[in-house]
Amino acid sequence: KANKFNMGDMKPVFEVRDSDGGLYVAARRKVEGDRNYWRITQWVMPCFTMIAPRADHPQHGHFWVPINDENCWTWSYDYHPDRPLSPEERQACLDGKGIHVPLIPGTYRPAQNKDNDYQIDREAQKSGETYSGVFGFGMQDASLQESMGPIVDRSRENLVPTDYGIVMTRNKLRKAATELAEKGIMPTGRKPEHMKVRSVAIVLNPDEDYTEACKEAFKTDTGKERMTV
Repeated sequence: KANKFNMGDMKPVFEVRDSDGGLYVAARRKVEGDRNYWRITQWVMPCFTMIAPRADHPQHGHFWVPINDENCWTWSYDYHPDRPLSPEERQACLDGKGIHVPLIPGTYRPAQNKDNDYQIDREAQKSGETYSGVFGFGMQDASLQESMGPIVDRSRENLVPTDYGIVMTRNKLRKAATELAEKGIMPTGRKPEHMKVRSVAIVLNPDEDYTEACKEAFKTDTGKERMTV
C-alpha cells in the first residue's frame, strides 16, 4: 500500500514536533477518502535519523558524525527489527543500493564524487530515465549537499515549508550548544530511552493526532512489532 499511497498524493504536508530526544519529522498524505497516511521519521539529538518504515522492507537511516568544521562521516544503516536481513538485502547494501552508495575499493569514499561530477548521466537525464542524472538516492542527496560547499551562508537560503525539519533541527542544535556553553545544561538525546525509539508509518482518521496515536508505537522493545504500512 505504501507505494500506492505515495503516488496517490505527490504533495505531502510536513509537520515537525519536538520529541523527548529530538524531533518527529512527519509527512502527511491524503488516502482512502479523507484519511491521513503518516510517515514519521525520528531525528534523535545530535545526529541520528531513522526513516519511516515501508511494508516489510528493512528499516534504514543515517548517522551524521562530525570530523571537523568542514567534514563529517555519513554512516548509513539497514536492519529489520523482526528478522535477520536476507542475503539479497545484505548484498543490496554492499552494492550501494537504496540509501547506500558504491565505494572506491579500500576507502570510505563514494565512487560517485565531486571529482567526477558524481558520474552524472546527461543522456539519462534528457530521456527521463532519471530526473537528476545522478543514480541512486544516496548520491542524489549527497551531490546536492556537497555542491553547496563545506560552509554555507545560510542567510541567503530560500527555505520553504517542506524545509521546516531543517529549521527546527538547526534551532534545537543551536539552543543545546548555547545552553551547554552558558549554563552547563546537558543536551537531550543522551538517555537510553531517547535512543530506544522507532519510526512509524500509519493511516489515521483526520481527527486523530499522530503523536497520541503513535505514543506506544514510537517505543521499541524486544519482540515488539513495528508499526508499518
